[in-house]
Formats: sequence, C-alpha cells, structure tokens
Amino acid sequence: MVAAAKLFCRALLFVALLAGLPPGSAIAQETMQIAANAEVRELLGQAESLLAAGDSQSAYDLLRPREAELAGHAYFDYLLGVAALDSDRIGEAILSLRRAANAAPQFSGARMELARAHFDAGETNLARPLFVALLAESPPPGVRKVLDQYIASIDAKPGTPPSDFSPYAELMIGYDDNANGSTDEQQFLGFTLSPDNLETDSSFYEAGAGFNWTVPRSASFAWRLGAHAGYRKNPDAEFVDAGVFSGVGGIIWHGGSFFGRAEAEAYRATRDGESNESYSGVNILLGRNLSDRWDLNFSFRGGALRYDDAIEILDVNRIVYSLGTAYRFQSRGRIAFEAIGGSDSEQQSGSPYGNSKIGARLSVNAPLGKSSYWFLSVGSLTSDYDGLFFGVPREDTQLTSVLQFEFRDVLTDGLTIAPRLRYIDNDSDVSLYDYDRTEVGLLIRWVPR
Repeated sequence: MVAAAKLFCRALLFVALLAGLPPGSAIAQETMQIAANAEVRELLGQAESLLAAGDSQSAYDLLRPREAELAGHAYFDYLLGVAALDSDRIGEAILSLRRAANAAPQFSGARMELARAHFDAGETNLARPLFVALLAESPPPGVRKVLDQYIASIDAKPGTPPSDFSPYAELMIGYDDNANGSTDEQQFLGFTLSPDNLETDSSFYEAGAGFNWTVPRSASFAWRLGAHAGYRKNPDAEFVDAGVFSGVGGIIWHGGSFFGRAEAEAYRATRDGESNESYSGVNILLGRNLSDRWDLNFSFRGGALRYDDAIEILDVNRIVYSLGTAYRFQSRGRIAFEAIGGSDSEQQSGSPYGNSKIGARLSVNAPLGKSSYWFLSVGSLTSDYDGLFFGVPREDTQLTSVLQFEFRDVLTDGLTIAPRLRYIDNDSDVSLYDYDRTEVGLLIRWVPR
C-alpha cells in the first residue's frame, strides 16, 4: 500500500508539470517562477532524479541547505518534503509538505504526501480528512483503491498487540573522579576526616542484566513488569562498591488523547558487600496530548526509603511530584521540561534529615541518524533541611547533567554502544556535604532478538 501511494504521488507531480495544469493554477505559477532560474531548475531536476532512483537521503542533503532561500515555492517544498519523509524525518516532512499544500491547494500530490506523513507519524486524526478529501476528487480506480486502504486501516478497530519480553545484558566501564561523592576538604570543625570521607577517584566497571515484559490486554491497556540486577566495582575505592536489585510492576494505558501508568516499584542495595539501603513505593503518571506535537503530564512518586540499623537515622518517607510538558520537534526528536517538588519526612526522633524539595529539569532526545541518538539532561534540585547539622542550618542545591550518545545495532542486531558523560555539583551550606563529581563511561548493552 505504501509503495503504491508513493508511485501515485510521484505520478501526480509529473503529470501536473508535463501535461495538464491550467496556466493560472497556483502550482503552475510556482513552477514557472522557479523555472525562471536555470540554476534552481537544475537543482530540482537533480532532486527529482535522486528520488526516482530511490536515493531520498541524497535528495534531502541536496535540498535542505537551500530551504531558507526557496521555502514557500510549492514545488521545492514538495520535493524537500518527499525527501525528508522517505529518509525518516517525518516532522520535517510535515512542515515542508504543509507549506506546499498551503501554497498550492490544487496540488493533490502534496496533499497526498502530507496525508501519508501524518499517517506514518501516527497522527491518523489529521491524515484521515486529507485522504477523504482526495477520495472526493474522483481519482482513478487504482488511486481510489490506495486511498480506501489507508482509510480502512485508520478506521479498523485496533487488535490486541502481542506480548513483548525483552531481556538484556549490559557492561559499563569508565572513570569517576569522586566515586564516594565526598568533600575534598581535609578537615571539618577542626577534625581530620578519615580517607573514606574524602574525595576518592577510581576507575570502575559495572555489569548488569534484566528484562522488560509488556503484556497487552487490549489495544489501549497493558501490564508491565521489569527487573534489573547490577554490581559496580571501584578498584581504587572498594568501600563504595555497590550492588542493586530492582523491580517494577503495574499498568500502562492510553485512550484518545490521554495516557498514563501506575506502578509499584522497589529496590534493595548493598555497599561494600553489606545490605545498606532499600526502597518501596508507587509511581503514577497521568498525561494528555494537547496537540500532535505537545504533551502535558503530572507524575507522583512516593515510598519508604530505609537504611540498615547503623544509619537508620537516615530513614525517610519520600514524596516527589512533577508537572511537565514535552514538544516533539520531529518523529524521533523530543524536548521536555518539568518542574519538581517534594519532601522527605524523617522517621527517627531527632533526625535532621527531613526536608522539602524544589527544582526543575530540561531534557532533549534527538536522532543523529537512522539508528543513532543523543540525549542531554540538565536539572537542579534544592533540598532545604528541617534540622541542624553540627549546629548549622543546611540547604543543598544539586546540579546534575548527563550527555549520552547511543549507537544501536552496531556490528550485530540488538547491540548498543553508548558513551556517557555525567556531572554532579552539590553545593551545601555544610562543607562536609559540598562536592562535585564527574563520571565518564562507556555502556555496552545487548538485547537478544
């Protein structure tokens, strides 16, 4: 069906240009304006040839640098949109094809490709009216069949997707200039700190394995289970070697413009071979698609954070909530912002570790190519503690940033290589908790297929 639709759109274009547009039509006028420039006419001819040969990437590379100059001409926008769509740049394709359709409303080829772009983006509410309008123009029988197939596909009641069980194994190696997250001050309140409480750098390696299992019960509702086990070794800071086992289970759903999840989650962690920390709680998210590009969501996470008997003064009940919005600037590109609030409620009498939290986070996820991506996250969280620490009020502001690149299906299907840079700066009123930390690592993950 898709191949037939592509051929139909190309046919509409060339028939219009070579044999049949009324001289006063919008597309004819645009074509004449562009054709007046021999250099541009040659550019578009090259793009046509590349598209006809199936080389959409080269056509896109040829046309994209001229967009600022030629955008607004229906023919150029059409070719650029087709090249973008066929090279998996759906968001860019929609913008270009929308310009072409607006500039030349009679240009059926542009409207057909725009409908297909919305369809490929999953925006069937926008694609269907365009297909219906084209159907009303009494197209030839072959074209009518293609349009009927698209409309029937959109109108068909979705079936229940199959279950998806995805195990994985991963290995990460790198260097951490402050593996124990400690101050670089040698003394505190006149006392010399032990080496374990001083900034210690170390190389590290981390191994882990787990699975994600989604079990749909309908087209809009599914059960989700997941588990992960991992261990991190720091050869030059063995006293902070850490292991973790975590699990999550719950539901995910979407209906109309709404979506969400509700999950129970828990983890248990060890430090230097001894049980150290545990958490159990719930994670709830509710969201709504405001448009084909904008989302709004609210999340709530609450649970009990507990430590071993020697440091049970750290025990708190934690609540974190956020209000966020996300913008999809292309089919695989997304930028998101969230405002964060929350609190820790101390569980031991006299504990100073109760606090209130406020912060924000900005993140960007975008493709680098067909199977590679980059991710950037920058966030700040301020924790204002209720009690006194060594007789001093305490407020910490932690800046966290992560930059990661992902190269998927490297050498073989399912193998991902991801270099990562992480930086933490914890600014505290109490110098014992004031530190910064930089970690450079390389993650290798394998998902069997």
